[in-house]
Amino acid sequence: MTTAVGDPATAPATAAPARVRRPEIVVVVLLAVVAMAAWLPFLHRPLTADESGFLLIARQWRGGHSLYGDLWVDRPPLLIWLFAVAAHLGPSGATTAGFVAPGVRILGAVAAGVSVGLAGVLSGLIAPAGRGRRTSVVLAAALLSSPLLAMPEVDGELLAVPFVLLGLVCVVAALRGPWGWRTAALAVTAGAAGTAAALVKQNVIDVFVFAAVLAVVSHGRADRLGRRAAVFMGGAAAVLGAALAGAWALGTSASGLWEAVVVFRGQAAEVIDSSASSANLVRGAQIGAAALGSGIVLVLVVAVVAALRRRTALVWPALAMTAWETFAIAAGGSYWLHYLTGIVPGLVLLVAMVRPGPRASRMLRHAVVYAVAATLTVWTYQLIAPEPVSPEARVSTYLREHAHRADGVVVGFGHAEIVAASGLSSPYEYLWSLPVRVRDPHLTRLRGVLAGPTAPRWVVVDGESLDTWGLEVDNAQQYLVRHYVERVTYDNWHVWQRRSAEGTSTEARR
Repeated sequence: MTTAVGDPATAPATAAPARVRRPEIVVVVLLAVVAMAAWLPFLHRPLTADESGFLLIARQWRGGHSLYGDLWVDRPPLLIWLFAVAAHLGPSGATTAGFVAPGVRILGAVAAGVSVGLAGVLSGLIAPAGRGRRTSVVLAAALLSSPLLAMPEVDGELLAVPFVLLGLVCVVAALRGPWGWRTAALAVTAGAAGTAAALVKQNVIDVFVFAAVLAVVSHGRADRLGRRAAVFMGGAAAVLGAALAGAWALGTSASGLWEAVVVFRGQAAEVIDSSASSANLVRGAQIGAAALGSGIVLVLVVAVVAALRRRTALVWPALAMTAWETFAIAAGGSYWLHYLTGIVPGLVLLVAMVRPGPRASRMLRHAVVYAVAATLTVWTYQLIAPEPVSPEARVSTYLREHAHRADGVVVGFGHAEIVAASGLSSPYEYLWSLPVRVRDPHLTRLRGVLAGPTAPRWVVVDGESLDTWGLEVDNAQQYLVRHYVERVTYDNWHVWQRRSAEGTSTEARR
């Protein structure tokens, strides 16, 4: 980990790197270990709906009738491949509390630890003083360990962060020194990392935003940027091509991916705007409270004000990238806590750029101390708080006790953790509710599945009927009532069994 004198965008080609002291390296390594260790007590916590759904898709991804095998999700392929890796990191199975897969949590811990290490490298490249470097790394470790950012849930935002930070490191480093094989390698890696981040979560184009704005503000040095930009784009194109080829080999077309990760998002935004329930507003308030409680808002305000006082080529790219990350959180639509993880790279970059000075440094240190304290408080509470058995887990337990392995199950709608913990498969391609509302609003496909040769023996419904916002359910609901009988209810979940499976519709409900 080295740092060069001056701004990387303006430093002379022969600028000699300054040596980073060994204690600083030790601090970064220790903080990376701490960030990973923060995840370990939660290895056996039940998976969330998103985690369960991604894992189910990864396990069955091969040629099928839908986007990823026989299932569909509006996410790029690298995310699914990462969950396929997680599936091999440890045994998984159902418990009375839900579906447990330690490999998924291990994947999250590794992503957090690697991200903290890369934050240290990035800070070493651009921070004006050792204390600024340490502050940004401490912040990264705190936020990536915070339950207020959905830890220990592993989602696209978290898994994209290491790629974003790697891309930023390589972009900054590639602007230093004369053109040569080392600079070319850094530029190609930057482009590859930027594309990889977007292939994990499609709106994480942070590296491209940073590089594009940096190129604009560095217009006077076009001779230094031209070859670097060309190689950067070459690395980006190579990774994209490899991902599309790998997905095609598994039966996933480029056009299908385009529809899922780009076209669908616009359609989903329209559906949410026109008919979303009040739950979105509640989650919006929750994510706002989490941003305040975690210290993100405080650190962001202090860091932005301090960064604006610096006149370097990195200020505007950093601000533009952070603005994009903020917009992505606000435009996400459903407002889940894990959205907040997407702003971690921007905060790390801005904090590292703060010029040392009595007032700015003191305010920033206080803001980061608050973020650390918030993480420790909420992390401790989550660790010691008893975890109740959820209604979803009780539904899954019932299905495991009463279903045969060949039975299918459809959950209306979402909550893939029920499918995963039941040990059954879903003949309906949509494991999330939003794709149902966008792609099957009249439940025509669901009605076809229920009446088809792969009809599930079990249907689990959230509420008295299939009716929910954004859907027209009459035909599917009528078919459900005629051909299925309700067996048991847990909280608001109703479990229906196909009548022909038991040969009777009069069995008493529990």
